[in-house]
Amino acid sequence: MSSPVSTRTDAAVTISISRDPALVRTVRLVAAAVARRVDADEALIEEIRFSVGEACAVMIGTGENDSASDGHVDVRITTDDHLTVTVSGRADGTDANMGEMGLDPWALLRGLSDNVTVEDADGRTTLRMSWPV
Repeated sequence: MSSPVSTRTDAAVTISISRDPALVRTVRLVAAAVARRVDADEALIEEIRFSVGEACAVMIGTGENDSASDGHVDVRITTDDHLTVTVSGRADGTDANMGEMGLDPWALLRGLSDNVTVEDADGRTTLRMSWPV
């Protein structure tokens, strides 16, 4: 198990984790700490913490597929007039059958964040969520 790597600038924190579900808790704690630094209220902090955990869980997947252990998940948290979280990785938690059944793996996040975008390119998915602060 590799440890998360974190870098901090004045307005951003970037974390890169291996595809290990045990590391999601660390990312959630960092996101909550950043939200506290910009004086977000406790309800919003909890929303951000939950959303980041859910996004990472979808990116990491269930681990049932041998390829799930390959690669990493990158999380970037920036603050200005919004707190923006960008999660990038291979979305193994999304199953091709979900689309066929009319299910959206990002539906919960769309309900929690003011703004959610999802882009797929070169085998990686990038999810952006933001909240006003």
